Amino acid sequence: MAEELWQKYLQTRDKEARDVLLQEYLPLVKQVAGRLSVGLPPQVDEDDLIASGVIGLLEAMDRFNPSLETGFRTFATWRIRGAMLDELRKLSWSPRSLHKRLRDLQEAEQQLGHRLGHEPSIEELANELQWSVEAVEQVYAQFNSYSLVSLESLLFPPSSPGGEQGGDIFLDEGPFVGPEERVERQEWRNALVQAIEELPQREKLILALYYKEELTLREIGQILKVSTARVSQIHARILRLMRGKLHKIGFLE
Repeated sequence: MAEELWQKYLQTRDKEARDVLLQEYLPLVKQVAGRLSVGLPPQVDEDDLIASGVIGLLEAMDRFNPSLETGFRTFATWRIRGAMLDELRKLSWSPRSLHKRLRDLQEAEQQLGHRLGHEPSIEELANELQWSVEAVEQVYAQFNSYSLVSLESLLFPPSSPGGEQGGDIFLDEGPFVGPEERVERQEWRNALVQAIEELPQREKLILALYYKEELTLREIGQILKVSTARVSQIHARILRLMRGKLHKIGFLE
């Protein structure tokens, strides 16, 4: 049935066929939005991401070329994610207060961890800083979301100028990637692999579950038997480590 709908839509651009296909792939839009919506600022909610993701889905349907080896679901995911990241970048949300509170939180992590001899919990950090637990969780969540915009831009760069194929540096380049871009992507791969390999095993697992298995932080928490807030805390540290390593070797400003 789906194959017949695709053939009808690709050949005739039939609106009815398009609407049926759109409904079929709307859960994909919601899935991507759910993963990117961690810690969104007050001026953005998940519905905003879903709206931009639907636009990305429609663009994917218009531009999909079935002759490419990439399946539509993968191609659409690139477009949906890219549209959502563009929306977040336009909002340019990164308040100075977040950076200050994050620095305070990082200093407390280091000092308290050294004093206690273990990685401090969110409750211990809240007590140390005399913040509420909710305030600590919010800083981690906002940092996660802010960093995801830049990190996902590295993992999933924009589509090629020809507009026919998305770009995932971990996938085959396809026919639209030239020699210079191929070399550049290989450098990105090597840098990211090096940065990931230097992470502790638990952090590697969380990255794999989040980026490869596409689980939400809540689902990862269920697997690791810890709270979503705890996963958010660990994920924020992973992003800081990754950004630091990529900055050190010249791949991030």
